[in-house]
Amino acid sequence: MKSKERILVVDDEKRICDSIRLLLQRKDYEVFVANNGEAALEFLNKEPIDLVITDLMMPKIDGFALLEQVQKSYPHTLVIVITGYSSMRSSIEALRSGAYDYLVKPFDLDILSLSVEKALDKIRMRRMHDDFISMMTHDLKNPLTSIIGYCSLLVGGVYGELPQGLTTPLTGVQDNADRMLALINDFLAVNRISSEGVRLDKQKHSLNVLAKHLLEGQRAQAEIRKIKLNLALNSKLPVIAYDAMQIERIIGNLLSNALKFTPPGGSVTVSTGIAEGEIFLRVSDTGAGIPADQQENIFERYKRIESRTEGTGLGLYICKTIITAHGGHITVESKEGEGSTFTFYLPISD
Repeated sequence: MKSKERILVVDDEKRICDSIRLLLQRKDYEVFVANNGEAALEFLNKEPIDLVITDLMMPKIDGFALLEQVQKSYPHTLVIVITGYSSMRSSIEALRSGAYDYLVKPFDLDILSLSVEKALDKIRMRRMHDDFISMMTHDLKNPLTSIIGYCSLLVGGVYGELPQGLTTPLTGVQDNADRMLALINDFLAVNRISSEGVRLDKQKHSLNVLAKHLLEGQRAQAEIRKIKLNLALNSKLPVIAYDAMQIERIIGNLLSNALKFTPPGGSVTVSTGIAEGEIFLRVSDTGAGIPADQQENIFERYKRIESRTEGTGLGLYICKTIITAHGGHITVESKEGEGSTFTFYLPISD
């Protein structure tokens, strides 16, 4: 059964909300109502929405602020703005801020209906594209998982002792399959972010406990590569609410990069601390470092260090997107030949 498109109507005038809701419900859309921008953001944080129809002039959080937040946290959601304050300036400002369309009160309900249908057509086309990408990457992922599993069993001697000289090439196959699987997982993550935004399941957790657990998980690899792992945790770090699965992904990505680009004999340090109204986690390494002219755009999609051919350039983009959704930020400090330090910050109160 085809799911209904979900529309959120935001206006401090109940009459306007009711009129739009009744019109759209007759067209078999699932319609929700919020009487101000603050209520709309609370709803968006809990429920997926395809289209927001919002007034511009509202108390506290107005339509412009709501539009900005939707663009930032829910890029999959389109926004149509409506207002009784007709001016070319507000129209241009709304469209430049990312609004799909702009209607002036009093508007003809047929015009609104047409605008809604065009917006939802765009969403449907984008969803078909995202579904195709997701299907293709999943179809690639499944056989890779089998290849990795069988290589591990063969190298581990489950099927008997391997002929001489076969262990090294099989290990190479497994390593390359692991890398390809990581690339596919990055593409899947970006595709999910593009189509759904970042949905957070925030619960109170200790960042120190998570950091220690993930560092210990990398110890065997570090010993093989002769890299020293250090842990410097702030014992007074407060327990805050965050999405543990998403933050685990970020720490894992930063640790994996640090180990990958640190030579034998080097070190990787994970530390935590408290800044003004924030806690932070820092991953530092003694690797090759990042050229100064490439640091500014390192968190953008498909950006990677020119001298490094591995990866898709998506890992750090995903990290930044997740941290931003938490209301935090991430930074990099690096000097060629001395190493790099990545730090992400999360607000203590949310």
